[in-house]
Amino acid sequence: MTVSMHRPLGAFMDLLSTEIRSRMGNDPSREAAHRRIFGDMALEAPQASHELPQRQPACRHLAACFADLEKLGGNLGKLAVALREIEPNLSWNNQSERRKSAVLAENYADSFIVGPRGFVPSSRVEIGVSVMAPHTTYPDHRHPPEELYLVLSQGEWRQNADAWHEPGVGGVVYNPANIVHAMRANAKPLFAIWCLPLDNGPHS
Repeated sequence: MTVSMHRPLGAFMDLLSTEIRSRMGNDPSREAAHRRIFGDMALEAPQASHELPQRQPACRHLAACFADLEKLGGNLGKLAVALREIEPNLSWNNQSERRKSAVLAENYADSFIVGPRGFVPSSRVEIGVSVMAPHTTYPDHRHPPEELYLVLSQGEWRQNADAWHEPGVGGVVYNPANIVHAMRANAKPLFAIWCLPLDNGPHS
């Protein structure tokens, strides 16, 4: 992977790729998704913006999420440090969530780090981060690209009508293309990084 940008972003991308690869097991579908996302990745320089990065109400939980991760140490702690350094440059969104419900508008936010709408432009890959307040559910949804999550907090995921399950901090969730999936936070905020190859169109 070639990453020609400032140090925190390069460290973040390298740690993210390594941590997902080391934690996802030997499932061929996950391995293929990882190759499509991280294989031979060459990223452009971050976009310069004259506007201040935007924040959303759910960003009030970021400090606690970063603190919990940094206490863990190891590569997840290093990943948290790199992401914390990048975060002041990111714009957080919840536009589609405002259309879904006022509860999500107040309690959910995400930011595109890499991708067509990302801090770092890419037409091939989308990588972003989500934060969600305690006791909040992100409802069933689906999208054409497959998806890999690196889970950075407590929280539960579900596919189709299957039972909810908790991957745990450092767990990897794989959502095949077009599968119905959801996530929910329990007593603590949910914090996760998601990665999608864009062969089948962007995430929405």
